[in-house]
Amino acid sequence: MLTEPYSSLGHILIVDDTPLNVRLLSSILEIEGYTVVTATNGPDALKLVPETAPDVVLLDVMMPGMDGFEVCRRLKAEAFSAHLPVVMVTALQDTQNRVQALEAGADDFLTKPVDEIEVLARVKTLVRTKRGRDELENAYAALQRSEGLRDSLSQMLVHDLRTPLTAIMASLDILLSNYRGKMDELQNELLDMCMSSCRQMINQVSELLDVGRLESGAMELNRQTISADEVLEQALNQVQGLARNRNITIANSIAANTPSFSADPDLLRRVLVNLIGNSLKFCPAGSALVVNAAPQQNEVLFSVLDNGPGIAPEDCEKIFDKWGQAESSQTGRKSSSGLGLTFCRLAVEAHGGKIWVESIVGQGSDFLFTIPLTNIAE
Repeated sequence: MLTEPYSSLGHILIVDDTPLNVRLLSSILEIEGYTVVTATNGPDALKLVPETAPDVVLLDVMMPGMDGFEVCRRLKAEAFSAHLPVVMVTALQDTQNRVQALEAGADDFLTKPVDEIEVLARVKTLVRTKRGRDELENAYAALQRSEGLRDSLSQMLVHDLRTPLTAIMASLDILLSNYRGKMDELQNELLDMCMSSCRQMINQVSELLDVGRLESGAMELNRQTISADEVLEQALNQVQGLARNRNITIANSIAANTPSFSADPDLLRRVLVNLIGNSLKFCPAGSALVVNAAPQQNEVLFSVLDNGPGIAPEDCEKIFDKWGQAESSQTGRKSSSGLGLTFCRLAVEAHGGKIWVESIVGQGSDFLFTIPLTNIAE
């Protein structure tokens, strides 16, 4: 058993059934400042590894009962010791035994009788490698914990925001419904602006919640058999007001042979609303959008084509990431796509489809996504 704390230099497990070999290796390492623990057989070594967490194992090959090859195989088969460096210490010189050691998962070799300088050089290198990997794994685990805490706080904040926003909207609705005649034009306009901003914030809050649920796999799809024309009609009805305000025409074309398919109608409508709304936001006033749907092999392909400023090739993937940014070719400023396109990507992928953009800077963008025709709802 290990009776002293691990040294900063490294902690080594020596496994050998010959006491003289154990004493020799131990003395070489302990003089240099390594902490050493020993085992005289394979089963004891397997018990000591999780108890003592060594940085390196020096493992004799020829041992009665369980030989070094088997000990190495078992260590490499366990998650907690899969990346533990194992050095096979052997008097065997033939290639076949070295191949067998490599197949068992050995990381290095030492030949008996061992050379002190070689032992220290191999051990030093492997300890550094092991501890470097441990640091990376610990940093990654800490990052995951931090991201989990951040996401939990975000979800809590979002939930808490919905209640006051809903109360504000209800109060504004009462004012707009019952007292509009008693207010002048400016007051009515200001109330309309407040209501519009509240709706936008509620949508953003809902989007953030849904992105979190889609990322975690907690959102179940309400699959129904739907047609492209009905879901597109619902989406267009929702964005017509914005299109009129910007004097932008939306044309739509659905191929006559487009079959019905299985999808969550609400999620799919929101995907189309997001894509169309995004194009409306960047298109010049007085221009036009084209929305298409057509069958493509075993999928339905949707397309939202605009003649906006376009997206640089290096930004075409970024815009679907959380808070992804794309740089405007006209202003040189970076603008965030927020969560709208992230929601679209996650919602399409939840259906088994894919989403992408084809764009030419200065000419416009074509946002495309597919929905598989499989699993038609009964």
